[in-house]
Amino acid sequence: MKGPEPATATSDTEVLHRFGYAQQLLRDMGGFSNFAISFSIISILTGAVTLYGVGLNAGGPVVMGIGWPLVTLFVLFVAAALAELASAIPTSGALYHWSAFLGGPTWGWMTAWLNLIGLIAAIAGIDYGCAQFMVPLLGLQETSPNFMLIFGTVQTSRAQTWIKPFEFSTVYQAVTGISTIGLYLFYGIPLLLKLWAIRRGVWTERANGPWSLGNWTVPVNVIALAWIAFITVLFVLPPNELTGFIFAWTFAAMMVFYLARVRGKFRGPVPQARSPEELLTLEAELEQ
Repeated sequence: MKGPEPATATSDTEVLHRFGYAQQLLRDMGGFSNFAISFSIISILTGAVTLYGVGLNAGGPVVMGIGWPLVTLFVLFVAAALAELASAIPTSGALYHWSAFLGGPTWGWMTAWLNLIGLIAAIAGIDYGCAQFMVPLLGLQETSPNFMLIFGTVQTSRAQTWIKPFEFSTVYQAVTGISTIGLYLFYGIPLLLKLWAIRRGVWTERANGPWSLGNWTVPVNVIALAWIAFITVLFVLPPNELTGFIFAWTFAAMMVFYLARVRGKFRGPVPQARSPEELLTLEAELEQ
């Protein structure tokens, strides 16, 4: 696939035109609005509050005092690598577009589906966090059946189903692991494809956007990918066998679906127009 053109555009509109898209988004959110949306997606309720006890019981004060800051450091490498890609390819399709542009439609499709798997598992984790707060709030005894009752009620309200083949706490750890693996692989695919493009000479410094890591691009991307590989393996090691089992079968089902119904048919991101004139006409219509 042809690499991205040099990032010489002077406005958001011109950058999007290079990728065949019209400027449609209303960029009217301020700093606080962006923070509020990001804070909601991060979901401190499930990420920190519900997992605090898990970390404290499993690893003790060392996990809380050293482990979390260390994890934060490596996550910043992932964030920096993704930010550089976002600056170069600022489309709303984000990682799906990046993977499709750098590796082709198949990689874009896999990236999008891994994101979907991770987000579905994340929703289940959020519902579990809600159940943990609701059980004592309602004056119920903190037992697995009561947690499952509230958890099932929340899931039903989302029109989802849940089967309880394992202990509730074990299922929660599996859900957290599946969400983490799915989302980290979602982050890792475009980073890996970019490194491969750099190695082949398809991606050069001229393809970077306004925000770039410069000479640190390759080291930061390598560290980010090493962290993603480490965390993926970590979340399937004992006693997290259930996580690996469920994710492996989910990924296998995804690939069977791709081979049976998608391969040869999915074309990836489709440009809105083929010429700057068509894009300008489209933008004029959207402004009316």
